[in-house]
Amino acid sequence: MVINDCANQRSVIKRLVTDYQSLDTTTTATEHELAVLQAQKAPPETIASVQERLATEREQLGVLAVEGQAAVDEFRAVCGGEQLPVLPWPPG
Repeated sequence: MVINDCANQRSVIKRLVTDYQSLDTTTTATEHELAVLQAQKAPPETIASVQERLATEREQLGVLAVEGQAAVDEFRAVCGGEQLPVLPWPPG
C-alpha cells in the first residue's frame, strides 16, 4: 500500500510543481506588464487593476508553495529517500 501511496503523492507533487511553474511564468509576465504601464504613465485605474491581479497571483503562488511543501514533507515522511522532481518554490 505504501508504494501506491508514494506514487500518488509523487503525482500530486508533480502537479503542484507544474501549477507553480505555470503561475510563476504568468506572475513574471504580469510584473513586466505593470512595469511597462507605470513607465508609460498609464491611467491609475489600469495600473491598479494590474496591481490587484499581480497581488492575487503572488498570493496563489504562496498557497501553492505551502501546499507543495506540505506534500513534500508528507512524501519524505512516508516514502523515505525516493526521488522527487526539482522543487521550484523556496524551501519551507
